[in-house]
Amino acid sequence: MCALRNVVLVLLMLFVSAPTAWAQTNSKEIMALPAAKLVEILNNPDAPIFDKAKACQRLAVIGTKEAIPALVALLPDEKLNLYARFGLEGIPDPAVDDALREAADKLQGRPLVGVIDSIGQRKDAKAVDLLKGLLKHSEVAVASAAAGALGRIGTSQAATAIREALATETPVRDALGDAALACAEGLVAAGNTAEAVGLYDAVRAAKVAKHIQIAALDRKTRLVPSNAAETVLAALRSKDSDEFQLGLALARDIPGEALSAALAGELEKLPAERQALLLHALGDRKEPVPMAVLLAASKSPSPEVREAAVRVLAKHGDASSVAILLDAALGEGAVAAAAKEGLKGLSGQEVDAAIAARLAQADAKAKAVLFELVGARRILAAVPAVRAALDDPNEAVRLAAITAMGQLAELNDMEMLLERALKREGAEGTTAQRALRTAALRMGDRDATATKLAEALKQADGAQQEYLLELLGKVSGPKALEVVVASAESNDPALKDAATRVLGNWVNADAAPALLRIAQSDREGKYQIRALRGYIRIARQLQLPEAQRLEMFRTAMEVAQRAEEKQLALAVLTRIPSSQTLRLAVSYLDQPTLKEAAAQAAVDIAPKIASRDPQAVAEAMQKVLDAGVANAIAARAKQLHDQAKGGRK
Repeated sequence: MCALRNVVLVLLMLFVSAPTAWAQTNSKEIMALPAAKLVEILNNPDAPIFDKAKACQRLAVIGTKEAIPALVALLPDEKLNLYARFGLEGIPDPAVDDALREAADKLQGRPLVGVIDSIGQRKDAKAVDLLKGLLKHSEVAVASAAAGALGRIGTSQAATAIREALATETPVRDALGDAALACAEGLVAAGNTAEAVGLYDAVRAAKVAKHIQIAALDRKTRLVPSNAAETVLAALRSKDSDEFQLGLALARDIPGEALSAALAGELEKLPAERQALLLHALGDRKEPVPMAVLLAASKSPSPEVREAAVRVLAKHGDASSVAILLDAALGEGAVAAAAKEGLKGLSGQEVDAAIAARLAQADAKAKAVLFELVGARRILAAVPAVRAALDDPNEAVRLAAITAMGQLAELNDMEMLLERALKREGAEGTTAQRALRTAALRMGDRDATATKLAEALKQADGAQQEYLLELLGKVSGPKALEVVVASAESNDPALKDAATRVLGNWVNADAAPALLRIAQSDREGKYQIRALRGYIRIARQLQLPEAQRLEMFRTAMEVAQRAEEKQLALAVLTRIPSSQTLRLAVSYLDQPTLKEAAAQAAVDIAPKIASRDPQAVAEAMQKVLDAGVANAIAARAKQLHDQAKGGRK
C-alpha cells in the first residue's frame, strides 16, 4: 500500500510540475529551504501548487510540530490532499494523530478517504472508535478505508471492531475480511496468537469472498501447526476444489509425525484421483511415508494411484521397495519410466543385488530394462551376464548389453568396443560408438586409452577416422594430442581435414604450438587459416597467463596474412585490459581493414581501466573518434571519453 501511495505521489508531482528548467531549479531551491520557510509557502494563498507540493514533500523529512497547522489546512484541497498527508505522516509527533482525527470529523469524499488512510498508516490506536463509526458510513469508499485503517492498526481493540462488523450485513464485508487478515498479522507480531486465531475464525464464519476465507484458514493452520491435522483433513475432504488444494499445500508444508500419520490414515478414504494427489504431497514431506501405505497404493486398481505410489517409492524407497519398482519398471508408459529413474537413484548394495538376481530368470524384454539399470548403477557383479548378452540373438537385449558395457568396460574391453563401433553396421554400430565414447571418457589412464584409439585409427578410414579423431580430442592428454597432431600433418587429405578441425577445438592450450606450426608452414591456405583460427581461439577463450596471452596475440598478428584473422586476434586484447593493450589496440586504427575491430577492442578495454588510468582512456577514445568509426562505436567512445575527462586529476 505504501509503495502504491508513493507511485501516486510521483504521478501527481508530474501532473502539477511545469516541464521547464525554471521548475527544476525552483524545486531544488524549495527543497533546500528550512522548515519555517516551507510553512510560509503553504500559508501563502498565491503560492503555486507546485511549490506547495514540494514544500509538503520536504516537510515529510524535516517537518516538526510547528508545520502541522499549515499541512492540515491543505487537507480539504483535493489536489494537495495527498501531499499534505505525505508531509504529516512523516512528522514524528502525536499532535499529527490528533489533527488527523479532528480532520476526519470534518471532511467528506476523497479527502476523507485519504485522511483515513493516513490514520491507518500511522497506526493510531486512539482512532479505533472513530474508525468503528466510519465503518457504517454511507459512502462505500469511506467505510472500506476505515476497515483498511483498522487492519493496519492491528490492536486488540481494532480486532474487536472488525470482528463485530464482520457479523453484520455490510457492503464492505470483503474489505473487512482483508482488514482482519492484516490485523491478525499485527496481533501475532505483538504476541497475541489467541486473538489472531479468533479473528481468523471470524473470517471463516463471515460471508466474505472465498479466497479471503481460504487465506484465513491457511494462516490459522500455519500459525498453530500443532492443531493442524483436523483442519488439513477437513480441507482434503471438502467438495470445494480450492479448499482441497489448500489441504494439499498444508499437507506438504506443515511438519510433524502426527500430521503424517493422519494423512496416511486418510488416504484410502479419498477418491482415487485425490489419493494420487495426496500421495504426491506425502512424497514432498520431510517425514518418510510409511512403506506399508506406499506398497498398498502400488497395488491399487487405479492407474493414477499406482503411478503416484511408484513415483513416491522412487524418491523415498529402500531395498524393500525394489521388487515393486522392478515390476513397475518392466511395464509401460510413465509409471515404468518413473520406476526406472527411481531405481537408478536408490542407494544400497541390496538394490544392486536385487537387480542382478532378476537377470537369471528374465525374458528378453526384462533383460533390456535390467541391463539399462545395471549400466546406470555400474553393477559390477552383473558384468558376466552383460558380456554373455553382447551377442544375444534378440537385438533389444544385445543393444542394451552394449550400452551397459559403456558404463562397465575396463581398458582391456576397449578392443571389443572398438571392433563393434567400427565394423558393425546399423543400430548396433551406432550404439557401440556411443558406448565406446562413454567408456573412453571414463578411463582413468588417458594415454593408455589414446593408444588403443590410435591403433584403431591406423585401420580406419573416412567417417571412422573422423569419429576416432573427435574421440581423441575429447579424451585429450599428451598421447591423444600426439596422435591428432601427426594426423593433422599427414598427407592423407581426409585424415588431415578431420584432424585439423579437432586440433582447432582442443580443450586446453597444449595444442597451441602445433597449431602455430601448421599455420606457419602448411602449404594449403585452408589449413593455415584453420590452424591460425584455432590458435587465436586458445588465446581468446582459454585461461592463460596474461603474458602468454599477449605473446600469442603478437604472434598471431605476425603470422596472419588476412584481415579476418587479424580482426579475430584483436579481440584477444580485451582479455588482458591495461593501458598497454589499450594503446596497442588503437595503434591499428590507421589500417582501414582493422579500424572497426581495433576501435571495438579499445572501447571494450577502456571501461575496465578507466578508474586507474583515465588519461590513457581519454587519449585513446579521442583517437577512436578521430578515426571516424561506425556510429555505435563512436557513441560509446564519446561517452567513455567524456567520463574519463571528468575523472582526470
